[in-house]
Amino acid sequence: MKKRLGRGLDALFGDEYLGNENESTVEEVNDQNIERIEEIDIDLIELSENQPRKIFNDEEIEELANSIKSVGLIQPIVVQKKDGNRYILIAGERRLRACMLAGIKKVKCIIKKYENPFEIALIENIQRKDLNPYEKALAFKKLIEEFGYTQEKLGERLGISRAKVANTLRILNLGEDIINLIIEGKISEGHAKVLLSVDDEQKRNKLAQIVAEKNLSVRELEKLVKSSDNKNEIEVESEIIREIEENLMKLFGLKVKIQKKKNRGKIEIEFTSDEELEKIISILMP
Repeated sequence: MKKRLGRGLDALFGDEYLGNENESTVEEVNDQNIERIEEIDIDLIELSENQPRKIFNDEEIEELANSIKSVGLIQPIVVQKKDGNRYILIAGERRLRACMLAGIKKVKCIIKKYENPFEIALIENIQRKDLNPYEKALAFKKLIEEFGYTQEKLGERLGISRAKVANTLRILNLGEDIINLIIEGKISEGHAKVLLSVDDEQKRNKLAQIVAEKNLSVRELEKLVKSSDNKNEIEVESEIIREIEENLMKLFGLKVKIQKKKNRGKIEIEFTSDEELEKIISILMP
């Protein structure tokens, strides 16, 4: 799958993915920055400090390494030559890590030449869909702070709207607890956008925890936020209690009532016969 940046910067090879990485086809790339394609000793390639991806899944890297052992590396990585005989990685850190794990000594590389390889390393990698929203926001922030982009110019460079840039940057304001949930993959970019609409930090964190614990969809979160507008935290919590009551009633087939006040409360299960009591006991004490 091919994708290009708004100003014609080649995305080269699209997503980096697992064992099916080698199903993609490398097309001829008419890029004036390409010097040549060749195999380079893997020990001569240095990682870029501007790699926006911070989290690498060990299991996925291992699967990709097994694929490379089986059929070789078909998607070259992208590098730029440094002084001497060394190279700096521009794009393809997952593939490079997998090659290292697979014991590959030489890797196929596209050698490109840029005035500012660190800027290009960020831009080349931002487009990849497997960055989490926090990693993408950090990359946007770095391009703005270190390379002088405005939000509008960055949007033009990446082929997205200025509003999209602004909304992505706002993710950095969500706080450590929610950012950790994003890194863990429990909060999506869509969830983050909804949470940013909640001004109260305590309520926002509570809602994020509910999303993570109950695996709520973005639409379900939107409904929960809407229902909790102008309500306090207790009223938000009551939504959860009602849902728990419904689940327990389905489990027992009987009326269930949860009474909670602060950190204390009780659960009442109503029965009208010895048979119903025995049913309760059999579920609680199988």
